[in-house]
Amino acid sequence: MPSHKTTSISFIRKPITSAVIGALTGSLIIGVAYAADEQDKTTSSAETQTNAQENSNITPAQPKEVESSLGSVVVTAQRREENAQEVPTAISVLGGEELQQRGIGRSASEILNNVPNSSAGTIQNGRPRWWIRGVGAGQQQLDFPNPIGFYIDDVFISNASATGLPIFDLERVEVLRGPQGTLWGKNTTGGAINIVSKKPTFSENPEGYAKVDYGSFGDKIIQGAVGGTIVDERIAGRISFYNQDLDGRFTNQFNGKTSGGVEDSVIRGQLLFALTPDLDALLNVYHRKYKTDGNVGTVYSRTGEFRNGYRPSRNINHVSSNAEESNDVTQNGISLNVNWQLGKLTLTSITAYADYKTEAFTDTDNSPLEIGRGYTDAKSKQWTQEFRLASPREDRWNWLTGFFYFKEDIDSYSAAARLPNTAVAQLAGSSQPNSFNATDLSHETESYAIFGSTTYNFTDKFDTTLGARWTTEEKKYDLNRINSSSAGAASWSDYGSWWSSYNGGIGGSGTFTDARDKRWNAFTYDITPQYKITDTDRVYFKFSRGIKSGGYNTAAANPLALNTLKPEELNAYEIGYKSEWLNGRLNFNANAFYYDYSNVQVNVVGTNLAVPISYLQNVEKASVKGAEFEVEALPTNNLHLNANIGILKTEFEKFDIQNGGGNHDGNEFVRAPRWSAQLRGTYNIPLANGNRVLLGADARYQGKQYFFVVPQDNDLLNQGAYTLVNARISYLTKNDKIELTGYVNNLFDKEYRYHALPASAPAGTAISGNTVYWGNPRTIGASLTFRF
Repeated sequence: MPSHKTTSISFIRKPITSAVIGALTGSLIIGVAYAADEQDKTTSSAETQTNAQENSNITPAQPKEVESSLGSVVVTAQRREENAQEVPTAISVLGGEELQQRGIGRSASEILNNVPNSSAGTIQNGRPRWWIRGVGAGQQQLDFPNPIGFYIDDVFISNASATGLPIFDLERVEVLRGPQGTLWGKNTTGGAINIVSKKPTFSENPEGYAKVDYGSFGDKIIQGAVGGTIVDERIAGRISFYNQDLDGRFTNQFNGKTSGGVEDSVIRGQLLFALTPDLDALLNVYHRKYKTDGNVGTVYSRTGEFRNGYRPSRNINHVSSNAEESNDVTQNGISLNVNWQLGKLTLTSITAYADYKTEAFTDTDNSPLEIGRGYTDAKSKQWTQEFRLASPREDRWNWLTGFFYFKEDIDSYSAAARLPNTAVAQLAGSSQPNSFNATDLSHETESYAIFGSTTYNFTDKFDTTLGARWTTEEKKYDLNRINSSSAGAASWSDYGSWWSSYNGGIGGSGTFTDARDKRWNAFTYDITPQYKITDTDRVYFKFSRGIKSGGYNTAAANPLALNTLKPEELNAYEIGYKSEWLNGRLNFNANAFYYDYSNVQVNVVGTNLAVPISYLQNVEKASVKGAEFEVEALPTNNLHLNANIGILKTEFEKFDIQNGGGNHDGNEFVRAPRWSAQLRGTYNIPLANGNRVLLGADARYQGKQYFFVVPQDNDLLNQGAYTLVNARISYLTKNDKIELTGYVNNLFDKEYRYHALPASAPAGTAISGNTVYWGNPRTIGASLTFRF
């Protein structure tokens, strides 16, 4: 093993940045105590509560009867409305107003930057790569969902590429950490992200907002919403929209054109029907169009050298590509959420449909040479139905039970080729043989589940929650792959549509067919005893078992990579503490956890085969250990602070790569830095006539992370520790009706990689470099928001 690999680490070896933030957190607690005491002596109750609510970016659902309280945040983590601080599980909540004020929303991946032990690397605004506590997946297959469940208004979205849509006009976002094997849609081992849109209200006058934003590289965003009563006491509606137009921040050195442009548009409409005093229904419809234009990756070798002197600039705004790079996506969704009050019981039905279609062209070698290009035309459709029946919370014993159905159909055609190009071949120094391959795939998934959860309050201080879920899931596919029969034999009738006009011979190991059909059954469960030390101090222990269903390696380019994956299994042990201090001015939460992880589904790139390939396989055994600390505070009525720290140790304990790829025991998980931390805050400066100035800043530290499970000794496929700082200043008129904001992201212009890809061919046969995707440099911008 490389010398930097160890099978264990000491948590006392703390990076300097984490030590600083830890010290700030400790100082914060002391400072809050002092400031709270001073404020309570000088500020009236009414003034204190009003100012606190203005400074808290999350609107209190049921403000506590204390001065300057942070208020409570209502969540539905356990499928019921309850205070987030009273939910015995690790959960982070971000309010819609806070997200809008901070300019977060270009992609849902931005959410996880605010959650301890979490990350989401994303290329452009597209498919996020979700990771929570080291559990996640980076493969590109449409048919392989992420172990982090993604939900839009309680509707599970299976297609990982469909989870990258913008988020806007929100009530809140809930992020649950740990296995979700009981109440949440499909079984997931890593966690769940629930995007909750702002719902229609029966307001007398229309209410909503409009926001325009302009930033570096021609980044233009327009968004807004309007809603209110349509029919008195019977029908309310809300329509929301979002449009981003980004010119692109890269220059293609091969042709001199701007590269990396994005157009992203979403429109959402909702109708709320109050049918009877005991029956209501919410209809939710959305449509998205997403387009990209131009490459965003740059190829580097470990030595920085390429054939015939080709060496792309290390400037993170430069790329070099000779083939078309674009993506055209259409995405739709519709759901009907019905709630029926049956005496003391509540029956909920959620019926939903979603589809996703993409057509993409790629320069697969990400270089100015004619080595490879790709094409994809794929679509997916899914249907879900969920029923839940819940008892009231008022009794000592309460319960919830339900049924979940899921069906998904995927059809995909993909092709890859090396086309004749004499001019570029001469630049490369030698001619590369023409080649072609194409894959037709149809994939179906059907799943049923019954679930239940019950809580019994043994005393006023002690309760226990027990949940269980039984799931059966069937997956089947048909795959047909063709490959050009020999070097130089590839030929086309029309180069302009090379992906569909190949007329040469086929054969060899790359030509094969495969069809499989398998059903998996799973029983998952959790048990959570909780003890209330006081009304503001609670401790809990949680054991949860999560299972992610099995699947297939449908992206196989070689029969050796055709395999059926076992379901991955995760047993999680967590102990947690949640508390409120200083008359509600300080919330402090902490937890420690251990994961016993088996049959981990990982994406392996490269084997001992002649040509590197990417495929999925199981890792027999792995483990995760960690801890998380979260603080939210109001040191003064005008200062609102948040801080979190994540500590993580991940290890593959029994990891042998298939097809003779070697043993890699001791490797760490992907995107699982040992240390992460964030500190963010806002400071309110009151002005005359109810106007105010709001200063805001946040800093996030990420320790070293790996982009692949193997190899982990290539520095271009890893990212060292770094810190990103963002800052903003806003001027708001009375009641926040008008808000003008100026902002700087990546204030210190930190250069960092957010993703990388191994070389597309063996060293010596073409470019032997790795493709690197750089994070945004320093960007500046301004926004104007009108609320009514």
